[in-house]
Amino acid sequence: MQKSKLSVFQALVAAVVILNLFMTGLLAYTLHASRQRKEAEVRTTVENLSLLLDQTVSGTAREIDISLREIQAHLEWGLRYPELQDTPSLASFLKVQKSWITEVSAISICDASGKVWLEYGISPHHPGHSGEPSFIQGHRNQADGGMLVSKLLPGRVGEDWNVVFSRRYNHPDGSFAGIIAASVPASHFAKLLSGLNLGGRGIALMRDLDMALIARHPPINAAAGQTGSVGGSTELTQLVRSGVRSGTFYSDRTADGITRTNAYRRLSGMPVFMVAGLGEEDYLAQWNEDLHKALLLGTLFLLVTGGSAWLLARLIQSREQAAERLRIAATAFDAQVGMFITDADEVIQRVNQAFTKITGYTAEEVLGRTPRMMSSGRHDAAFYAAMWDEIRTTGSWQGEIWDQRKNGEVYPQTLSIGAVKNTQGQVTHYVATLTDITARKSSEEQVRTLAFFDPLTRLPNRRMLMERLEHALRACERHRTRGALLFVDLDHFKSINDTDGHHQGDRLLEQVAARLVEAVGSDNTVARLGGDEFVVLVEDLGEHALEAALQAEALGARILQTLARAYTLGHSEYRGSASIGVTLFGDTPGEGTEEPLKRADLAMSQAKAAGRNVLRFFDPQMQADVKTRAELDAGLRVALEQEQFVLHFQPQVDRDGLITGAEALVRWLHPQQGMISPARFIPVAEESGLILPLGRWVMEHACTLLARWAGDPRTAELTLAVNVSASQFRQDDFVDDVLGILARTGAQPRCLKLELTEGALVAGVEDVIAKMEALKALGVEFSLDDFGTGYSSLAYLKRLPLDQLKIDQSFVRDILEDPSDAEIANMIIMLARSLGIAVIAEGVETEAQRDFLATKGCHHYQGYFFGRPMAAAEFESRLAWTHAAPASPIHTDALPGQGSRQIGADTMSPTITST
Repeated sequence: MQKSKLSVFQALVAAVVILNLFMTGLLAYTLHASRQRKEAEVRTTVENLSLLLDQTVSGTAREIDISLREIQAHLEWGLRYPELQDTPSLASFLKVQKSWITEVSAISICDASGKVWLEYGISPHHPGHSGEPSFIQGHRNQADGGMLVSKLLPGRVGEDWNVVFSRRYNHPDGSFAGIIAASVPASHFAKLLSGLNLGGRGIALMRDLDMALIARHPPINAAAGQTGSVGGSTELTQLVRSGVRSGTFYSDRTADGITRTNAYRRLSGMPVFMVAGLGEEDYLAQWNEDLHKALLLGTLFLLVTGGSAWLLARLIQSREQAAERLRIAATAFDAQVGMFITDADEVIQRVNQAFTKITGYTAEEVLGRTPRMMSSGRHDAAFYAAMWDEIRTTGSWQGEIWDQRKNGEVYPQTLSIGAVKNTQGQVTHYVATLTDITARKSSEEQVRTLAFFDPLTRLPNRRMLMERLEHALRACERHRTRGALLFVDLDHFKSINDTDGHHQGDRLLEQVAARLVEAVGSDNTVARLGGDEFVVLVEDLGEHALEAALQAEALGARILQTLARAYTLGHSEYRGSASIGVTLFGDTPGEGTEEPLKRADLAMSQAKAAGRNVLRFFDPQMQADVKTRAELDAGLRVALEQEQFVLHFQPQVDRDGLITGAEALVRWLHPQQGMISPARFIPVAEESGLILPLGRWVMEHACTLLARWAGDPRTAELTLAVNVSASQFRQDDFVDDVLGILARTGAQPRCLKLELTEGALVAGVEDVIAKMEALKALGVEFSLDDFGTGYSSLAYLKRLPLDQLKIDQSFVRDILEDPSDAEIANMIIMLARSLGIAVIAEGVETEAQRDFLATKGCHHYQGYFFGRPMAAAEFESRLAWTHAAPASPIHTDALPGQGSRQIGADTMSPTITST
């Protein structure tokens, strides 16, 4: 019996030893695996940090390259047209470009020999000197003309260092003319690095390929940490020399004596590389704490197992009770986390009860199937490929993943997968543990919602509004566009809280929030500042203030209409209104977020003072302009219905001063305001679409007049030019419309001349040609109006069946003083002659202008010198006088019965056409 007890005791001792060895091994394995996972996670983190640095620095390089391209295009245009280029304007252009790329300290322009001939900013280093530096020669030899980036270079001012970004610019024949260089101080890159969260012992640095230090964060007060110093750990040096583009390395011989895991990335567009590292002491802090806990746990386990063995030795009869305790412990462990085991082919072999509880699948439903049956569809193939690549590489994977329960619910979980291998190193099984983190994710989302959203309306709060407004302000600066803030305050809201209670006020606010979102759309931001105050942020309203104001005013009107509808509050109905203050932003560089919000608030107060339920702009002039524009739009519709428009006609003459035709110009004879200039109502008609019925009215009346002229020998051969807008010409039924008007009026098609602008011809050229040829087949002529002020593309000009080119008055006005205008006019005349097209000049106001154009070969004219736009009766009277005395050119001062009139004194510009 004693021998039996001794044998049992020995067996227990052996079991305790084995169990403790197993526990020690398990803890060691767990700690080792945990450290490997942590190190793998750190490698991923530093790789992401290095990639972020790459994208940040590369983004700076791209912005600088865009500006250098702008300067290159400006210089090459100046070389092509030297008479249009001057140094002051170029210097101003450089100043503008430098204001866009604030990281640049100076922009220099060098000629082909490397000599700087223009520079803006304090340039600590520039590439120009007589020795032709290597990057000057590099640009000379570079065929594609791309941007080159220098190594770190010492500057001329103090101890500043710089990186130079440069592009070449060429002579018109493509030969090398020089370079444009932008100097970026190394301190700029230091600022970029300083934005990273690297922990207490992390590092981020940037070196050129000669290992010269450009920037380091955090800085160290040592020679090795100074800008321009050459150095780097042995591991980094070897990695750079190997030529690889990216990689990770472990360094323990650094300048500051800190051991780190680092990621290295060489930039593709710059001769530099980035290094991001995290201190080992930082990222292993938790692991070291786990190590101490494991040692304590092992010691406690040894004491517990030793004591248990001693108790078991004395109470051998209680082995069944001990076994029961072990079964209870196993059951308790099984209930903590979900677990499933698969074979090497990922087929599920076993699951525990926690797995069933989490997923809803029983063991019978999943055994023999793969975990893919629980896929949520939220992760793409690349995600799973990366996960299994890591498992095959490291033997484990851990992370967050979205799966699907049996009932179809998609939920988040943390998943850990470990590979089990046999003695030959072959994978035999995969062990996975999973934990449902739905509650944790919900808490995180709740925290985010409380931080950035209003808890009552679920709209963005003031904090999120300010972030979005800051982003909108910077976007407006980059793209030169306008945005608007609409400050919405409910009228008499306090009475709801006082009479019906705050709960009814809250219900009203919820309904108001929903209506605001409905009114402004998902592309704009609606935020609640507090109480009954809401703000609407609208971006990208165009470049012009009036255009942006009109859009903001239309949106505000829609909001007022939406908020004025009845609300249901319990069993009662409530009707309310709101006051809206509007301000534009985007025209003040560097403006902060508080300024436009204050302006909108002040404008809202003005709306309250104006009687509520109205909209007011912060700028009174803007309010007046919007009101005038709205009144003009409404008046145009009435004018079309009541036919308040009249046609005036400006003579077109030949070299002998004989009238060969006229241009029909529309005028608005307002009953109260008198004659309104087309400069005011034509743009409004274009935007509102009223240009289509207005253009049809002009065409109808012009053709009616042509039909009447056909019966008089004096006017039967006169042509009448009618302007056609781009939107009018693009209508599918335009040709049928013109043919119908000609048929109804009986006008001769050969006497009708349609004047098109270049904007009507640049889109859908084939359709344009088909329409022109269909009308020309009947004899209708076409004139290209304002030639030279738009696209002026020979590619479409040679294909279009044009009869006439019209030289724009902007070239004729200064043709005697400006050599450029004279040369452009001469080129248009020669171009028309070479294409067999007639040419006419508009805006001729003096005899000297007429004579100059005649010497260049232009023999048809239109302008004040020959007559202002006039009513049909006056034009026909002038025709009768002209036929009686056709010997000299017609101009206003020579008309019988007219007093001496100064040429050009008419406030109604003849260049404002019918469309």
